[in-house]
Amino acid sequence: MTMAFRRASLGAICFLLVLGVAFASWYDDYDDGVKAARAGKWQVVVQKMTSAIAAKGKENSTERTYGAIFINYHPYYYRAVANLNLGKYEQAISDLEKTSGPGELDLGPIETLMQRAKSKLEAQSAPPEPQPSPVPQPSRGPAPQQQPPPLPVPAAPVMDPALRQRADGAVATAQKQMEQALGRKASTNPNYGNGLQSLAQARTRVATAKTNDDLNQAIALANNAGMFFDAATPPGVAPAPPPRVQPVPQPSRQTSATSTILAEDSTLIRKALSDYFAGEFESASRQFTDLSIRQPKNAWIWAFLGASQYSLYAFEANEAYKSQALDSFRRAKVLRKWDGGLPQKYFSKRIRKVFQNAG
Repeated sequence: MTMAFRRASLGAICFLLVLGVAFASWYDDYDDGVKAARAGKWQVVVQKMTSAIAAKGKENSTERTYGAIFINYHPYYYRAVANLNLGKYEQAISDLEKTSGPGELDLGPIETLMQRAKSKLEAQSAPPEPQPSPVPQPSRGPAPQQQPPPLPVPAAPVMDPALRQRADGAVATAQKQMEQALGRKASTNPNYGNGLQSLAQARTRVATAKTNDDLNQAIALANNAGMFFDAATPPGVAPAPPPRVQPVPQPSRQTSATSTILAEDSTLIRKALSDYFAGEFESASRQFTDLSIRQPKNAWIWAFLGASQYSLYAFEANEAYKSQALDSFRRAKVLRKWDGGLPQKYFSKRIRKVFQNAG
C-alpha cells in the first residue's frame, strides 16, 4: 500500500468522523429539546432547537438520523411553543410561519398557537386608552362631602376554590413524579407514555374547567398519571405490576344534559367565531344572524353580529351595514351590562369605540 493511498484513506476516515459528529449533533440537540418541552423547560427548548436549526434548518416528517432510522423533525414548532410560553410573541409567530406541523409530542394545533400568539402580541402592543382631563369648576364655597361608592358584591363562585386548589396540587405532584421517572431514565417504559397522556388530559381539564365535575375529573387523571410514572422502570429492571388506576368520575346528569342540549348551537357558534377571527365577516355575519334567531337573548351573539356587520361597513362603505351594526350593538347593551365595554382580546379598538357610543 503506497504512502499516498494511506494518506488519502486517513483523510477520508477523518472526514467521515467529523461528518458523523456534526450529524449526530443536530439530532442530539433536537432530542434534548423535545425532552425539555415535555418537562416545560422552555429556555432549554429554545437553546436546543436553535442549535438543531443551525445545523439542519429544513423540517421533515421523515428525516433520516442514521442507517434506516427516521424521525419526525420539526424544531421550529417546539421553539415557537417555547417562545410563546416565554412571552416572545413575535419570535413565536415567525417560527409558526416556518413550521409544517408538530413532531412526536403534540403541544397544540398550529392555528390555535398562532391565534394565541397574535392575540397576546396585539394586547401587549395596544396603547393605553387616553383619559379625559378633568374640567376645573368655579369655586362656589366648600364642596359637598363625597360619599364613597358602594363596594361591588362579588358574584357567587361557579366552582369550589378549595377543589380547584386540590386539582392544581394534583397536577403539580404528577409533574414531579414525571421528572423523577425521567431522572431514572424510564421514559421508554409504556407506563411513562400512559402517564404523559393522563397528565396532558388533567392539565386540559384544569385549564378549561367550568364545573366541579371538571375539577374532580382533573384530580383523578392527575393521580392516575402519578401512578403510571411511579410504575415506569428503566431498561433492564423488572417491570412493576400495572397500577390500579382510579376511575375518572363522569359529569353529573345536569352537566351532561346541558352539553347535549347545547351541542348543536355550540358547533354553529364555533364555526361563526372561526370565520369572524379569520376575517370572513360576510360569512360570520350570516351565521351570527341565524344564531340571533335561535338565541335572541344571548348578548354575546348580538355583540359579535354587530362587530361582523361593522367590519363589513369598514371594507365596503355601505351605510346599511353600519346601521345594522349599531342596532345589534344596542340590542347587546339591552341584554347585558358590559362593565368596561367589550373585551379587547376579542374586539378591535375601533369596534369597542363604536360599541361604546352606540345609543
